[in-house]
Amino acid sequence: MSTSSVRLHRLLLVASLLVPVIVFVAAAAWNRAEVLRDNEETIIRTAAILHEHARKVFDTVDLVIGRVEDRTYGMSWDEISAPSTSDFLRRIKAPLEQAVSIWITDATGHVRAGSQPWDPNVSIGEREWFQAQRGRDVGTYISAPFHGKATRIPSFAVSRRRSTPDGHFDGIIHVALSPEYFSRFFQEAAPPGPHGAGLIRADGSILARSPVPSPNSRLGPDNVLMRSIAAQPEGGVLFAVSSSDQRERYYAYRHVSGYPVYVTFGIDAAAVLQRWYRNLALYGAVALLSALTLIFVSWLALRRAQAEQAALVRLQQESEQRLTAEQRLLQAQKMESIGQLTGGIAHDFNNLLAVILGNLELLRKRIQDDERAKRLLEGAFQGAQRGAALTQRLLAFSRQQDLTPQAVDVPKLVSGMTDLLARSLGPSIEIVTQFPAGLPSVKVDPNQLEMALLNLAVNARDAMPTSGTITISARTEEVAEGSGHGLSPGAYVCVAVSDTGMGMDEATLTRAIEPFFTTKGVGKGTGLGLSMIHGLAVQSGGTLKLTSHLGKGTTAEIWLPQGSTVIAAPANDTRLRPEHRSCTVLLVEDDPLVMSGTTAMLEDLDHRVVQASSGEQALRILRDDPSIDLVVTDHAMPGMTGLDLADRIRAEWPALPILLASGHAELPERRGLAVPRLAKPFRQDELESAIAAVVTPACEPVNVVPFRRAD
Repeated sequence: MSTSSVRLHRLLLVASLLVPVIVFVAAAAWNRAEVLRDNEETIIRTAAILHEHARKVFDTVDLVIGRVEDRTYGMSWDEISAPSTSDFLRRIKAPLEQAVSIWITDATGHVRAGSQPWDPNVSIGEREWFQAQRGRDVGTYISAPFHGKATRIPSFAVSRRRSTPDGHFDGIIHVALSPEYFSRFFQEAAPPGPHGAGLIRADGSILARSPVPSPNSRLGPDNVLMRSIAAQPEGGVLFAVSSSDQRERYYAYRHVSGYPVYVTFGIDAAAVLQRWYRNLALYGAVALLSALTLIFVSWLALRRAQAEQAALVRLQQESEQRLTAEQRLLQAQKMESIGQLTGGIAHDFNNLLAVILGNLELLRKRIQDDERAKRLLEGAFQGAQRGAALTQRLLAFSRQQDLTPQAVDVPKLVSGMTDLLARSLGPSIEIVTQFPAGLPSVKVDPNQLEMALLNLAVNARDAMPTSGTITISARTEEVAEGSGHGLSPGAYVCVAVSDTGMGMDEATLTRAIEPFFTTKGVGKGTGLGLSMIHGLAVQSGGTLKLTSHLGKGTTAEIWLPQGSTVIAAPANDTRLRPEHRSCTVLLVEDDPLVMSGTTAMLEDLDHRVVQASSGEQALRILRDDPSIDLVVTDHAMPGMTGLDLADRIRAEWPALPILLASGHAELPERRGLAVPRLAKPFRQDELESAIAAVVTPACEPVNVVPFRRAD
């Protein structure tokens, strides 16, 4: 089955999920609008009921005040103060559940008649509604809530002014209404569920409230309800947070016709949406069931399509994997062949360089006065030494050289390889070195560190195709216990190589140290460079750290443990030269040129040399010549290797000193056989020091001071 068919089945699977979801979302939105619309109708209808009730209450109170006016019209204050007037007030108040009391006060604010007992000495002259009526005729006036002086009951007053025939203020008639009465009615008229209702004066004073009574409170002009009233004085709907209980509610309000008061009614938003949430659960269950059914059917179809496609993909993958495996095998075989070839060539060069270096060194001793010849000889000698260093790098590449850690002066090492770096990197790359004064030495194999720095510099050059700057620097670091560096606690030197190249992303940086991983094209890199450097650092007791950012360059840090101070002794310091006398040395070497050169160096050191070209010949000489003081043998020889020969010598002549001279590093281990080694190619002074280190007083009592090269 084709990829397009599988893609179509996947789209159907996605559609089987999306369609029910879209239907569910649409139904939820429609139902929410319905719920909010029903709620709006409910609060408007309830607000209308509260409005009708409030208007009737205030109309009734207005009629009561009118009857009192008619009853007391033309009466003197003495007549009004008669008990019959108070009886009249009690009779008309009795059927009025909303009324707390009815009062008639004179111009001084003292009560002259009332429906309740009162203290004649108490004046209401300071009351808000009394002051409002005394100032001018304001008609029917509704006061803010107060606490009755005679009744001790929370009330608010509806008052009207009494005037003399000539229009002067002559007291008031007022009816005290009960906020609790309105609260009870609000509770009865409201639909079930959390709600809020109120009777509010036009200036924001709250006359009555349900379910939370709040006497003497007032809404400020910035209140949402008061702003809505200012914008729509006759009525409206809004969403607001209650100032009494901080609940969110949907409100409707209406102006009570003919009076400066409003009724409000609101239902809690949570209660309104609860109904919607219940519907959502039902819709969700239906949508989920539909989606599961569609998904299951689509999944079965997709699974069948994927199974068919997977068979084809597996076939393609197997072909690709087989091809990749073949390529990796060819690459591994090529690398192994290159390594073997490199190692073999390096060993052959070691033998050649041993001859060249030995003869040049002997020749240098014999040229005393010819300065031009000495310069030419010195150039040849330095070239041979560079060749020896090159063979060490080749052996390191083929992994046939042991690390020889020693105290290395990093600035001196980098300075010595500056010309090599310049030639390798080209003129477009600027090389900058930054080393602090007094930088401690590091404990590392100098040849391997030199190769690592060269490798890093070449990588940095490849990251800067046109031009750029490579900075080689170093600093000291102190690693504490549990620091998270993955290093043992102690003092370290961090040698860093930084470039200004293109950098690496996070994914590439994570895999950069993996063997055979490379971002270079085919034939441009083996992917072994960083892994070999990392192995060198770890084997030396340190680590390799990489940091990189795209477009900002890369920094490679080789962390190495600090070494002891490097002491450079003068070349003419005879205290470093071993004292010796002539010994009889059995030299075992199958290469005639190496045999000749080594013999010349030994004889120049006043030793007597007996030559053997094989292990069997050497054993015959040892049996016939008991004057042999030392055996110097090569390792790689046909028939019997140097280690085999040493094993035979130890068995027959256990006290005879043996020195193994070889370019091989990974020699097989022999239990109980420890043979000192001298790495090829070697110089005469190195040969002299090695002999002094292994000879015994068989030649002569010696006082050997360990030799340290000054260069």
